[in-house]
Amino acid sequence: LVNSLFHGREPYAVFRSTVFLALVVKLARHLRRIALRQGFKAALVDAVAPTLKRLPQVRAKLERETDKTTKDLRETFGKTLTQPRVTLPVEGVAEARILELMGERKEIDTKDWRDGKITGAVYHGGKEHYEFVGKVCSQWGFANTLHPGIHPALRQMDSEVVQMVVNMYNGGPDACGAFTTGGTESILMAMKAYRDRALAERGITDPNIVICSTAHAAFDKAGKYFNIHVKHARTNDMMQVDLAHMRRLIDNNTVAIVGSACQYPHGSIDPIEDMAKLAIKKNIGLHVDACLGGFLVPFMDKAGFPVAPFDFRVAGVTSISCDPHKYGFAPKGSSVVMFSSKCLRRFMYCYLTAWTGGIYATPTMTGSRGGAPVVGTWAAMCKFGERGYIESTRKIVGATRAIAKGIAGMPELELVGTAEVCVVAFRGREGSGVNIYSVADCMKKRFEWEMATCASPACIHLALTLPSSGNVSRFLEELAESVAAVKADPSAFTSTAGLYGMAASLPDSFIEDAAGAYLDAMLEAHAPAPAEALGGEQRLSGARLRRCGARAAAGGQPSSAP
Repeated sequence: LVNSLFHGREPYAVFRSTVFLALVVKLARHLRRIALRQGFKAALVDAVAPTLKRLPQVRAKLERETDKTTKDLRETFGKTLTQPRVTLPVEGVAEARILELMGERKEIDTKDWRDGKITGAVYHGGKEHYEFVGKVCSQWGFANTLHPGIHPALRQMDSEVVQMVVNMYNGGPDACGAFTTGGTESILMAMKAYRDRALAERGITDPNIVICSTAHAAFDKAGKYFNIHVKHARTNDMMQVDLAHMRRLIDNNTVAIVGSACQYPHGSIDPIEDMAKLAIKKNIGLHVDACLGGFLVPFMDKAGFPVAPFDFRVAGVTSISCDPHKYGFAPKGSSVVMFSSKCLRRFMYCYLTAWTGGIYATPTMTGSRGGAPVVGTWAAMCKFGERGYIESTRKIVGATRAIAKGIAGMPELELVGTAEVCVVAFRGREGSGVNIYSVADCMKKRFEWEMATCASPACIHLALTLPSSGNVSRFLEELAESVAAVKADPSAFTSTAGLYGMAASLPDSFIEDAAGAYLDAMLEAHAPAPAEALGGEQRLSGARLRRCGARAAAGGQPSSAP
């Protein structure tokens, strides 16, 4: 057929036709990728947005808005500054003065959560527990897990934390894992392992993963970092993954699917057993993200809250992420990524065998990793033990369900998701006239509750912790008052609603500019520039510095500044 098609034609014509056909095939593949990954409308908006942003009027407005946002953020961050500093002191500061200032700053950083009126973030809050973990961590603050030969006891505790968590999740004899610095790194490492295994064993060069739209943002981050296409499956009415939609999204390049136990926005647990059957059928990995509920879900059965199997007991579950630094009450910077087999874990590793500094190999993203989070985690886990975690699970899950029951009885509100672990998400009922973002603003303004705002669907949530688990009645009372206040005067609480309404109407690149301005402001040292602070070149004698307690040479700062 091919020979007859080109019979009698000039070689150049054959060449031209071949090139044209190749370009058509390439274009078709490109269009198919766009259709599958983001859709033509979104692709068109993304393509046009950079041009729009270069238009003088648009650019000028964006700059004005960015400058305003930056100014507002600087003012916000500036309110809590204590003895701002951007240069080294001329002479060292006395230890007593540094400790005094640390006490002042610690008070600033604890006053907003001490009453248990924030969502998540601070999971234990007990002074004695923090002091105990702090004592342990202080002995290992300068130890490095990168050097197991120098710190063999640290290596022991690092591996024991991992194995204890693997056993919590009913890992088999070949199950294993690694200690990481947080849930995001654990998720990144698991996704890298699936990508590299698919390349080595199946020759997949354009990998994708299929996750629920409620899965943690770290999976999309992994997609950006590791060039993995991330497909998002819809949810059902319970905010669990729509299995039929997930099944349709799986193709020959899919390397893994993802389920949550539980997910962050609404607290629902995905149907892990059904997902595992799908993973086995498609011969792909299944990662269970238990970063949030990692030290609750394994103890729910014994705490009196039956839960469907979600861990390595389920055939088809091949990796799990879990954060001890949440409900495990360990210091921040501790997470564990687990694998069903050592063979799969190997694909997480990074090897550099031809480096001039010698053979270099690391199991996770980091090279150097501090010992303090490791020993603090080991100490916390051993201190609480299984019975301690069962009791904390009973308190937190019990409080979550009590609040959910109270909200279900409010005629203006309805639950979003299942509220079965530690998160209660809710919104205004259709026809109630209640904007749920306005309720969050009222809760903050009148009662100092910090709620998390979520989108698609619009709702707010409270992640219960030990500090907030004792505030069930108070929360429900003040929530009811906030709903009544919003109904009485809807225009009085509109800041969050306005922000989300504006964001919904803008292309992603415009929202990214605003988010970038926030990150810039967050990373900035909000202190006077050295020349401005000094008022020109000034020199202070060492004797005067010593007399003033080694204060800074920056004019305009209190004389006791370190």
